[in-house]
Amino acid sequence: MTAAPLPATARHEPWPLAGLLLVAAGTFLSVTTEMVPMGLLSSISRDLGVSEPTVGLLVTGYALMVALFAAPLGRLTARFPRRGLLVCTLLAYSASNVLMAVSTVYPLAAAARLLGGLTHGAFWAMCAGYVARMVTPDRVGRAVTLVFAGGTVAILLGVPAGTALGVAIGWRAAFAVLAGVGVVLALVGWRLLPDFPGEAAGNGMSLLRVLRTPSVAIVVVTTAVTMLGYFSFYTYISPFLQATGLSEEALSPALLGYGAAGAVGLLAAGLLVDKRPRLAMLGGVVLLTGALVVLALAGTTPALAVAAAALAGLALNALATLVQAAILRAAPAGAADTAAALNASAFNLGIGGGALLGGLALSGWGAASLPLVAAVLTTAGIGGVLYGRREGFPATVPL
Repeated sequence: MTAAPLPATARHEPWPLAGLLLVAAGTFLSVTTEMVPMGLLSSISRDLGVSEPTVGLLVTGYALMVALFAAPLGRLTARFPRRGLLVCTLLAYSASNVLMAVSTVYPLAAAARLLGGLTHGAFWAMCAGYVARMVTPDRVGRAVTLVFAGGTVAILLGVPAGTALGVAIGWRAAFAVLAGVGVVLALVGWRLLPDFPGEAAGNGMSLLRVLRTPSVAIVVVTTAVTMLGYFSFYTYISPFLQATGLSEEALSPALLGYGAAGAVGLLAAGLLVDKRPRLAMLGGVVLLTGALVVLALAGTTPALAVAAAALAGLALNALATLVQAAILRAAPAGAADTAAALNASAFNLGIGGGALLGGLALSGWGAASLPLVAAVLTTAGIGGVLYGRREGFPATVPL
């Protein structure tokens, strides 16, 4: 399978670093907005007067909106000029975060998160295709990797920083800062980013036809089940670590350590993604599953739990990059954007479903059950990589 050819309307620069970094900052904003409640569950639940699993549903609802609407929104907005669409999504992120910051009741917070989920779907549906039109064809892979690294850095630094800010001066301040970042990026983006015309709605293959492509299907399913497992644990990492005996004050440093480990995973993925993609994927899912098993055995040993969580973060951040590269390679000619949107839906279906499943496990069996539930599901991800050895996860990158 080959990725979609670039549209004839593309205007390339050899390496438009400023524009690429700005879009990467947008992916950083989007992923931080999605995941920052995970580190602030306790304080949000106290202020809104609801349980931690109920606050977890703010993550679930957000992710399910992305899962349901990323691909349809990509089709609906196909005709819109690209720069204007990107700027509008950044402003919509700001509106969502402002609503969250001023929420005093749970329904308003839920509405803010649903708006954020719709925005997230529109942003990720157009992101890869927009970046591909910014550069020459031989640099598309590097450009997409750089931009998607913004999302990985959000997991490494954005969420821990948001948690630290929320613990220090209140969770509302974290969302207010994110709102301000969105406005700044929108203003700078309008001045610096290139504009490209939209495309006629309905061009290319249908969503169902792309999804039925064997290579796309196996990547999408593997992404969904692996993220479902991981986020059934990670959504509730704060109460889990506290249940092992870690103090609330030590939570932010622990999450920063998680971020540092994730940086190692990102570097490892960068070294292997174009050389041994299947080995990298398989190693990542096996390491993730092993770390979750250790977490399940951690008991009341916080040092062991923090170390195992760091290994899980290393694996997850490598996988987040690897699945993005895998879906672009798996896409049929002319359907790279559609395949990327489908994988974004799968990723967020895993996040939302994981938050829901983890909430049920937390309520029914307690925090200690979370990593075991997660490990069962990520084991299915190992099976997906092995099953896709011919389609979806080749041993080497086709020339």
